[in-house]
Formats: sequence, structure tokens, C-alpha cells
Amino acid sequence: MQQPEKGPASSDLERLMQEARAAQAADPIEESQGKHPNIIVWALLAAFLVLISVSIHFLWPAS
Repeated sequence: MQQPEKGPASSDLERLMQEARAAQAADPIEESQGKHPNIIVWALLAAFLVLISVSIHFLWPAS
């Protein structure tokens, strides 16, 4: 099976990808040692915002 003819765009992309792989191999990026975000905090924030929204919807006087 013949491979499709590569145009200038694909050869540029191939060259850039090869350069990126070489740079990553020479100087790999270290994993972050930081603390992962706590999902409980985000869930509480979301629940609080929903509660405020529902309260405004039902308790705000209609004009």
C-alpha cells in the first residue's frame, strides 16, 4: 500500500514534532509535587452558589 504524498505542511509538522520529542527527551518535564485540589471544597462552593441562586429566584420580590 502506498503512503500518501507528504506536502510541505506535513513535513513541517513532522519536523516540529521530532524537535519537540528530542527536547523532551533531553530535558523532561518533572511531575508537579503540589497538592491536588480537593473535590469537597469545590462541591461545597457549587452547592453554596446554587443555594444563593435558588434563594434569589424564590425570595426576591417581583416588581
